[in-house]
Formats: sequence, C-alpha cells, structure tokens
Amino acid sequence: MIHFIVLNRFYIKNIFVRAHFLTLLLTVGFVWLITSPAIGLFTVILSLFHLSEYISVGIWCPKTLTLDSFLLNHSPQYHAAIIVAYLEYFFEKYYLFPNGFPYHWITILIGLIMILSGECLRKLAMYTANQNFSHLIQEKPNKEHRLITHGIYEYYRHPSYLGWLWWACGTQVLLANPICFFIYLISTWLFFADRIAYEEATLIKCYGDAYRNYQKRVPVGIPFIRGCLYIVFLAFLASIGFTLLILGCALSNYNWWPTFVIIFYVLCPIPLTIARHCTSNDSYGTSDSSPCKDFMWFLTSAIVASAFGLPAILFRANIILAGSMGFIMVANTVVFATISIYFLTLNSDDSLGNF
Repeated sequence: MIHFIVLNRFYIKNIFVRAHFLTLLLTVGFVWLITSPAIGLFTVILSLFHLSEYISVGIWCPKTLTLDSFLLNHSPQYHAAIIVAYLEYFFEKYYLFPNGFPYHWITILIGLIMILSGECLRKLAMYTANQNFSHLIQEKPNKEHRLITHGIYEYYRHPSYLGWLWWACGTQVLLANPICFFIYLISTWLFFADRIAYEEATLIKCYGDAYRNYQKRVPVGIPFIRGCLYIVFLAFLASIGFTLLILGCALSNYNWWPTFVIIFYVLCPIPLTIARHCTSNDSYGTSDSSPCKDFMWFLTSAIVASAFGLPAILFRANIILAGSMGFIMVANTVVFATISIYFLTLNSDDSLGNF
C-alpha cells in the first residue's frame, strides 16, 4: 500500500507484509493508549518511526530505496533492546508500582519532547541530504554524491545520528525505564563511536581536504565526541539526575534520607581516576589490564551497587516511600551514566583526520 502511494511502483509482497505489520502495530498502540498511555505511545512511536523511515527514503532518495529501508532488520541487538524495554515496563507496572508510577505524566512529557526533537532532527537531515542520504555507509566514491555542508549540516556533521540518539533515549524516558535508559544510552554510544570513526575515514578518502576543513568548522554533534557540545550534554544529563534526586526527596510525604547517595556520586570517580593511571596507555579499555586496574573496577562496581542498594534498603525499612525509591533509582542511573560517558570518552578526539 505505502509502496503504491509513495512511489507508484509495482506491488511487492514483502513490502506489503511489512507495511501491514507496522500498521497493525500502530493500531495495537492506539488501543493500548486507553489503558496504558506510556506503553501505547511507545508502540505508536515505534511503528511510526519504521514507517516514516521507508516513506522518507522513498520521497527524498528513491534510488536507494530497498526493503531494508524499513530498518526492521537493523540487528538482533536492536530487536532484543525493544523486547527488554517492554519487559522492564511491565515488570515495573505489575510488580514495583501496581498502583501506578508516581508523576508518570512528567516522564511521558519529557520523553515525548526528546522523541519529537530527535525525530524532527533526523528527518530534517534526510531532507537536507536528499539524494545523498543513505542508510548504508558508501565505501566507494559516487559521482552523483556531493558533500553536504548547508542547512542542518552547518551545525552538526551527523545530525541524523544525533536525532536517533535522542529518539532512542527518549523512548525509555517515556516508559520510565531507568535500566533500559542506561542500556540504550551506552549501547547507542558504542554503536555510533564505531560507526562514525569508520564513516569519517571513508569521507576523508572520498573528499580529502574538503572534508578535513569541514571537520574543523563543524562539530560531530554526538555527545561522545569531546568539545563544547559534549560538555553541555554532560551538564544537562547531570542536571536531570540531580533534579530527579531532589524530586525524590522534596515532594509531599517524602524525606531527605536518600540524599546520602550523593556520597557514592563523589566516591565513584576516585577509583576510575586511579585505574586510568594503573595502565601504560592511560585508557579504560580491557586490552591493557593490571591487578591495580581490576581492583579499581571492583571498587567502582561496589560503589555503584551500594548507591542502588541504599534506597532499596530505606524502602524496605519503611523510611521512604516507593515513589521516592523510584525517583532515586532513576537519578542514580542518569548520574552514573554521565560519569561513565565522561570517563569512557576521556581520551576521545573530535578530529578523525588521521584515518
């Protein structure tokens, strides 16, 4: 159906099946909205994302349109991440917060803002690149391709990746999934760290000094690349974590006992800093190990586990309420994600000109 409307091509069974699967998923999402707004919105947004990817490529770059443009076969890891997001949501809904997650409308609103911002940024990048956009990295020079440096590409070298990052993390904020938020953030970070390094190496081979000059003028736009945007992103992420911590203490009928987790926030960077000096290459990779570094990682794990254990113990002792525990758990996830991103990217460089 979509293939007919957008491109007026011949009927293809595989496209028809995928389009109808996504529209069925869209219908299920709308029905779900009646009883569970968060999971209903997530299902609707997930369906619309895959449909819009295919339609956008069909409109702006029809030469590269294939069955894979739905992005349904992205990777087994992607499929597993979607399943885990559903499982975490239902576990929290029926076992941790059977009476409803407190102030869930706040996470829904923040999540929707992140999702819409990310989706608009990604589609704007596709529209600006037009015929030069492709879901696959072009390893060989193409005479029809041009280096795009105008529009949104004046501000970010990889705006579509940045948009997808905000979209992915926003879906987990929408669902109030603290564990999946952390998993999505780190896994997306790792995926784009590898992909951008490889992609920029191929772009330098294709465009030479023209792309090197572009690198110097325009930042990547992804938080794991050091620079001004990197610092702003980490500051914004940390502010979200501490805001959630304050909400978990200051709202009605809550108390300030959970603020003791700040001690763990302060302690966490200490063994990580020592671990950096325990190896010869000043890195956090696993290729260069030592007893000192292993012990520092053990201490870091103990500190993180203690930070998550404290609110759970306070809740079991009836010192804090379940809602307060939920806020603190999410705050812990965000703050430790911020610390992890900083230390994992401590030696990253915005210039990939050596590739």
